[in-house]
Amino acid sequence: MEIIHLLILFAAGIAVAFINTISAAGSLVSLSAFMFCGLSSVEANATNRIPIIFQSFFSAKGFESKGVKSDAYKWWLAAACVPGAIIGALWAVKIPADVFNKILAGVMMLFLFITLANPLKATGGVEERVELKHKIIGLVLYFFIGIYGGFIQAGSGFFLMAPALLLHRFNINKTNYYKVSITLIYTIAALAIFIWKGNINWFYGLVMSTGTSLGGWMTSRWSVTVDEVWMKRIMVSLIILLTVYVWFFK
Repeated sequence: MEIIHLLILFAAGIAVAFINTISAAGSLVSLSAFMFCGLSSVEANATNRIPIIFQSFFSAKGFESKGVKSDAYKWWLAAACVPGAIIGALWAVKIPADVFNKILAGVMMLFLFITLANPLKATGGVEERVELKHKIIGLVLYFFIGIYGGFIQAGSGFFLMAPALLLHRFNINKTNYYKVSITLIYTIAALAIFIWKGNINWFYGLVMSTGTSLGGWMTSRWSVTVDEVWMKRIMVSLIILLTVYVWFFK
């Protein structure tokens, strides 16, 4: 059974990296995989930060290898996320497991709606909006996104993408690069809180990290062509199954 668990975690890691690199909410898969392998929801939420860090690092390096450039504003947004992530992580370690399960199920239903509605549209051929007022708004938004990411992580990529696409009008490659780079930085801060509280299963976390590392590097480098209709159907079916699992069996 342990070998089966390890294979599940590795495969889930690849799937998580694929989803997170080109979209968001891959942590719904990793959290469910950890809980299926015996971790409580609180332990799964904490342990999930390890593969997220590995996936984000390799995804960022993959984008950079394809010529996507970094800039100073990325670091400012990451700095805005860090204190929020610490606040969110401190909340996460205090909440009872049964309450966290219900919150997680609610988050899954939220992203079922988001997947169906598809509210984020990539911009192309338009001028970026990076004036001072837009940057100030961005810093405030990313602080609160950091709180959410530190608390539960699942779906935080969607919230990271929203200001980049809708406020700043970045193209999709730059948006995804910002997302994985900022996630890497604030997740390190959140991980420190979970280590302090002793909620990490290092073995399971590192096993899944091998999958997220491989998947993150490949997905960020390759031009992935996916039928959007089928991707949406798969995501909707997966979210429904995971919601039922968490609500009724955890």
